[in-house]
Amino acid sequence: MGRIREITDGTDQELQKYLQHHRWERNPFAHGASIGEYVLPGDDEIADIASHIRSYTGPILIHSRFSGVGKTTLLKMLLEEYSDEFTTTYIGEHNVTPYELTSIVADQIGVGKSSSTKLTEQKIRDHVKSYRGDPHLLGIDEFGLNDPDTLHTIQFLNDLDRFRVILTGMSSQWNAIGDLGSDGRAFQRRVSYKLELEPFEREQTTELVQRRLAAAAGRDPTNEDVLDDIGIGPFSTDALDTIHERAQGVPAVITAACAELVDLAAYQHAHDAGSEISVDLTEAIEYTEPEVEETSE
Repeated sequence: MGRIREITDGTDQELQKYLQHHRWERNPFAHGASIGEYVLPGDDEIADIASHIRSYTGPILIHSRFSGVGKTTLLKMLLEEYSDEFTTTYIGEHNVTPYELTSIVADQIGVGKSSSTKLTEQKIRDHVKSYRGDPHLLGIDEFGLNDPDTLHTIQFLNDLDRFRVILTGMSSQWNAIGDLGSDGRAFQRRVSYKLELEPFEREQTTELVQRRLAAAAGRDPTNEDVLDDIGIGPFSTDALDTIHERAQGVPAVITAACAELVDLAAYQHAHDAGSEISVDLTEAIEYTEPEVEETSE
């Protein structure tokens, strides 16, 4: 066995022992958030989205100036939550062309694409006229509307009977739609609800950690009593303060840092230096700089 394999196997063994020590099934932070692990932006905001989905008058927008605050996860969560009531479609290809967008929708609803955008739209329109199944909930992740034709295609889908659209994107993308002229500004006016996601407050960082630890222990991360019982595990309060501050409250940066800290704590634990994730440990790692859009303010 080569030296690299020996180091890798040794690291894996250290991690497995650390996971067993805490009775975790896996590193709590080394994966995307499940629905139960996701920290919602707020009850009122989720209630507003639910209300606008049910009483639909126009597209719903989830946006942020920050990358990694959970736009995509929230969109997927909404589509999964409503999959019993709607035929849901997730479009995750960034900056799709009008033809790609209509082709994906046509394939999802079972009519298949045609040779052009207009012909594919006509197939979708004909299908909708006779469709009697569940209404469609379409999630377009990281929309790219710098092309007026794509804007028109989303307007076409929005106007279809029993079609509802949720968009996610950076705030700059949304603001840029107005630069497309009267069509862009008209589209902005038709959006029925806008939710701007912000970085976490300190208590939300604690909730993120608690939910991840609960899920890793095979317990219900949505149960408040479980979260209270789990606490913050091997993290000291001061350590979480440091993580929150260095990550600037951005969930993706927080989880990446915590995943690395679990690995470091596993090494520390294997060498009889304790299992706690302390401030010293949190200050020993590099934090990804959160991507934040520049503003003119």
